[in-house]
Amino acid sequence: MKERGLIGMIILGMFGFLLIVGIGAGIYFYNFHVFKEIRICVGEGENTMFPCNTQEDCVNVMREADLDFSVLDGAPDFVVKNFNDILESAVYCEESCFVGNVRGIDYESGEIEGLESCLDGEEEFVMEIRGKEGVEILKWMKDNKD
Repeated sequence: MKERGLIGMIILGMFGFLLIVGIGAGIYFYNFHVFKEIRICVGEGENTMFPCNTQEDCVNVMREADLDFSVLDGAPDFVVKNFNDILESAVYCEESCFVGNVRGIDYESGEIEGLESCLDGEEEFVMEIRGKEGVEILKWMKDNKD
């Protein structure tokens, strides 16, 4: 009779151990493990010859040129923050609008290029996708699926 109790305790202990390991692994992969690293490089700006007073003037010129930023409606906060940082670096005003060369994401196709590093003189933006961000992106994509 004592043997059955001992075997039951061993099985229960193993189950408890596996449960704790599973929960720990879930927490690690959700919060800490980087599944994908997206690198965006912004190069020197090209003068568009459009006169401006502020960066917002340049962004408005881009919107009028059929560049649609509405695809980011409802995007996760970390995507919007990174996009705004990249936009601020890539589009700027120095009496006329300058637009930097952006590498890492093809705007037209939406494809992500696998850049290992940026070239000299380019500003680097790295977006790390962990489990938490991946879940947010999947929810956003599911909500925007037409």
